[in-house]
Amino acid sequence: MINRILAVIISFGFLAVACDNPSGVDPVDLTLSVTFDESYGNLPAADVQVTMTNVTSQQAFNGSTDTEGQVLFEDLPSGNYDIQALLTLDAGTVQSITGVLPSTDEITFNASVANVLINPGTQVPAIELVSGRLGDLVFKQIYFAGSDRVEGALFRDQFLEIYNNSNETIYVDGLYIMGVFGNASTSRTEYVTETGQFDWNQSIGMPTDIDANADYLHAKWIYQIPGTGEEYPLEPGESIVVAQTALNHQAPYTDNGGNTVTVGDPSLTVDLSDADFEGYVGDQFPTPLASDVDNPSVPNLRPIYIFGRDMILDNLGRDGFVLFRSDEVDGADLPAYPSPISREIRDNTRMYPQIPIEWVIDAVETQPSPANQIPRKLQNVLDAGYTYVPGGGYSSNSVIRLEAQRFGDRVVLKDTNNSTEDFTFLERAAPRVDAPQSPNTTARYLFRTNRVVLEDPFLDNLESQWARSTGRR
Repeated sequence: MINRILAVIISFGFLAVACDNPSGVDPVDLTLSVTFDESYGNLPAADVQVTMTNVTSQQAFNGSTDTEGQVLFEDLPSGNYDIQALLTLDAGTVQSITGVLPSTDEITFNASVANVLINPGTQVPAIELVSGRLGDLVFKQIYFAGSDRVEGALFRDQFLEIYNNSNETIYVDGLYIMGVFGNASTSRTEYVTETGQFDWNQSIGMPTDIDANADYLHAKWIYQIPGTGEEYPLEPGESIVVAQTALNHQAPYTDNGGNTVTVGDPSLTVDLSDADFEGYVGDQFPTPLASDVDNPSVPNLRPIYIFGRDMILDNLGRDGFVLFRSDEVDGADLPAYPSPISREIRDNTRMYPQIPIEWVIDAVETQPSPANQIPRKLQNVLDAGYTYVPGGGYSSNSVIRLEAQRFGDRVVLKDTNNSTEDFTFLERAAPRVDAPQSPNTTARYLFRTNRVVLEDPFLDNLESQWARSTGRR
């Protein structure tokens, strides 16, 4: 993911050694210890290039840390020094240390401290070496399958769990959550590319100076987390739960029609009453969906573009999920285009919002199953693989990201931009549970059912539309 800040703490210890010195000032043997900061377990930092420059004479002394993160400067003249440190790591090394794959080929860490007194009686303070944040927000768990149509909660218990996989506090205010629209059919037409996905470059009105297939995504639904910028901090290693409906789905509830609804088997579903946000859209329609009940104690997402009459995820797994930010355009003002199969624009033609992939923070491709794949919606640069639930739709299964590394209490989740490698599944979705440490491939294979289908009459008849609050049609 995108790198922002990784700190390396350089602590200094020294040993003064007396010797014959005509100036009367004893030189110093100075040992510097270089470690990654506590968020990465204070691991030793090897191969750090350290330069100490005498402020008066401008004489420079250079050294490099060993495998223990230490460098020795011998016979260093006492005086005031500017200290600089430099560490450049390739992406693979950064991933092996931190568990996070950076978005660039190399990461450079720098530090400097000015005018530090070095003599036999001075204690040298620590400094931090900074490169930018490493890691970002990621999807930790996606519960799209829902639970049994008869004994469970159908789709109303769906949720997304978003995790701070970085080493810094991140404010989730203004974050957009998006489902990707695309071709879900394996049939080939003149309006699809060689991958079977829509050829968006053929959409009516699409600018001719862009590559809409390679560089853009088109939305099936979009919601935004509210906030003014610093209302909703998310600490490293913590997550938020975004519920379709923030209720305890294991217990009876009263729907919008005044009916009491009870699930047959509470173990099939989840308690989302303590979710951090919910996707309530009942105020966007003359007749809200019966199950779209507002929990007044849970903040509502801002609806931008709605699929159906609720924050409905595709139970069959025919989706792509995206987190993005935009400081350039408000979600309500995004450009929108018809699908390539629409060959004329009418009043009722669906227009799908478009975002550039450079805005994307995290993306996850899901599929019905390995044997029942549909054309991919996400470019390989966003997700080179896919994940799925072996039980199929309405199975209570969720997909969950694997643990990569642990630094004290902070867990770094696996994020290689390949969901095939990064995710496994839970037989029963459960928000905020610990991430598994192994992919559980055998159990996933054994759990496979014959219920996996590629069509659902209810879902396939739903349509996307702008939220009424956006003022767009």
